[in-house]
Amino acid sequence: MKNLILFPSLLLALYCSAFAQQFAPNPISETSVISQPVVIEDDDWRFEGTQNLIFVPENRLDPNSRKIALHFFRFPAREKSNLPPVAFLGAGPGEPYSVEVFFDGERAEAWRYELNFVNQKRDVILINQRGNSEAPGLQISNFIYRWRNGGTLDRPLDQALRNKNRRESYERAIEDYEARGIDLKGYDILHFVDDIEAVRRHLKCPKIALIGNSFASQWAMGYIQRYPENVDRALFSGVEPLDHNYDDPDEIWKVLHKIERFAMADPKIAKDLPDIGLLEAFKAIVQRLEKQPQMVYLTGDGGKQDSIVVGVDDLRFNLTFRRAGRYRGAVETWPKYITEMYNGDFRPLAKASQGRVYNSYARMINPLFNNSLGVSKEREAKINHGEARRWLGDINDHYTSTRDVCPAPKVADAFRQHAKHDIPILLIQGDMDMRTPYGKSEFLMNFLNKGHLITVKRGFHNAKRALIFDNRELVDRIYHFMNLDFQKESFEDFKVTLPDTYELPAFKFWPIQGPALAEERARD
Repeated sequence: MKNLILFPSLLLALYCSAFAQQFAPNPISETSVISQPVVIEDDDWRFEGTQNLIFVPENRLDPNSRKIALHFFRFPAREKSNLPPVAFLGAGPGEPYSVEVFFDGERAEAWRYELNFVNQKRDVILINQRGNSEAPGLQISNFIYRWRNGGTLDRPLDQALRNKNRRESYERAIEDYEARGIDLKGYDILHFVDDIEAVRRHLKCPKIALIGNSFASQWAMGYIQRYPENVDRALFSGVEPLDHNYDDPDEIWKVLHKIERFAMADPKIAKDLPDIGLLEAFKAIVQRLEKQPQMVYLTGDGGKQDSIVVGVDDLRFNLTFRRAGRYRGAVETWPKYITEMYNGDFRPLAKASQGRVYNSYARMINPLFNNSLGVSKEREAKINHGEARRWLGDINDHYTSTRDVCPAPKVADAFRQHAKHDIPILLIQGDMDMRTPYGKSEFLMNFLNKGHLITVKRGFHNAKRALIFDNRELVDRIYHFMNLDFQKESFEDFKVTLPDTYELPAFKFWPIQGPALAEERARD
């Protein structure tokens, strides 16, 4: 049974008053907070604490900037301890912490397990991102921009046109939001980082621990870069180092190569795969579509036949079979997906490409944060000259198409350069992750004097969640890290109790023979 205590209307009146106030150039120490009790519970779990709005400058570099509200939850530890609070940071950018996410199916079940374990001995702080219009509190309504994909059914996707439309729409959105008095210079990585610091100072805690997945790990590492003396320890998964904001096609190609090896070792499908191998088949498909886009006929409702033309940009945009579900389903269908296209059946690609006729949208905070962080010239040169870029294309075009017009200030190269430190950090990384490929965790380990990497074999972007459902005993052992008193037990002694690798169940590849992908319902 849900029991929710939400903000009263008084909060809006107080916010409007704070919104109009000016503030001094040293804003982090001059924040105000409104708190309200909150109980979030169901039949077999309960979290009790406060939800809060902390008022901070929208642009800390402008002494006349308005104040905006950041939302965070605080759940006091259930047992007294001397351990500092732990801050959970949302992924995305755009993942909100709200009452609703506690009830959000399987995802919420894993997250509650993690939260409950840590909350036994630590205060838990859930910090929402500034500018995230899906977070509770008083955020910018509908803080997004939309663009035309520019597609039609009789022409293949043109990624250059799509990016041109995206850039122009982004520029129009910038003009629109700035005309409304929103200072977009306040939504860069340094403001995100200083928001964590504002919460820490408000709580008057000398140190905090950090937990984050994907983007949140990058956000947290920005905090470590700026305030290393304030960090107790950290646990990251789906790791994004600071200078790895742009993805490397070669790292994604390594994952595809692993899928090929698994598929070739599976006697149920190996004999039906292309003789030249899946990766060479993929290259052949790219070359075929570059030379001649394919006309595909799809049978719709009532037996009506529709036609659609697909090209190489459609393939790169739909690298995996999207109807198969996320992560594991995409891997388990990939051999069949590639084999069918190599044999001339482009219907699955055509089905996935029908959405190109519609408009797309993204959160404004995504390009603001990511373009402010950017990437070093050396890293970008490596990415652009890798072998796989020829086949996968520009996988960072969502950044490169908007970075030149982004109003958020860019950080210097020095901020992106990791330095060795002694902060204890655990990393959990799936070796099949195509969103934050495994090489990013390997890279970060070079800088962690007190680090440990747990490689989840056959794990994906949500490898930590997969562990929670596959082996609770191991997860409890991992999370004991958050309860350690390093005055009594060293990190070095603790990490030898953890495995270097953990293996998830074998893949169940879809049969190559039998119903085509276009004729079979998706399954997870």
